Amino acid sequence: MKKMNSKLRNILLANAVLLAFNPSIAQTSKDTVKAGHAGDGMVVNPGKVDDGMAVKPASPHDGMSVLSDTAFLSKNIMDNRMEIRLSKLGQAKGTSPAVKKAASVMITDHTAILNDLMKVASAGGVSGKENQNEMTMPSLPEGKEFDANWAGQMLLMHEAKIAELESFIGLTKNATLKAVVMRAIPKIKSHRELLLKIPGAKEKSKVTNTV
Repeated sequence: MKKMNSKLRNILLANAVLLAFNPSIAQTSKDTVKAGHAGDGMVVNPGKVDDGMAVKPASPHDGMSVLSDTAFLSKNIMDNRMEIRLSKLGQAKGTSPAVKKAASVMITDHTAILNDLMKVASAGGVSGKENQNEMTMPSLPEGKEFDANWAGQMLLMHEAKIAELESFIGLTKNATLKAVVMRAIPKIKSHRELLLKIPGAKEKSKVTNTV
């Protein structure tokens, strides 16, 4: 129970960071669905699957609310766009080779994940159109101070994303979406390893984690 609570806490903390950078995520949270409740005009039909995109009943899975496939897609399309922009920020402002390497890998991988998610969204009739106000870039210090702060925030976000994706695997009935998520998880775990090699990342992640 302690381990599950820690996982949930990390997800909530990282989502708070995401929301600070990306106000549009607040809209996606309206699509978070519990059994017997319709969110944002979505029809809830617990226990049934409609072309793999149906809203599922709530589950006591790590104490988390259940995201429908539609809401999951919308949220993760936004999340990956943000990861790409933050990675480009790291590539542009990072001072160490480790930061620039991690940023370059993440740009490539998150672009591939985003493209996969967009294909699933298009096939399911989910709009993946980008909102021009989708993300507010964070304010980070310049120079050497930038590296650890950037890596710490990215590390916290990646830890939470791994937990989110691993939980979603057991909830979705959409085989195509599940395959996309299963391909994404190893990439995001490899990003975590790259971030952990950046001096100060782990410490800054802990500082952010206590806020």
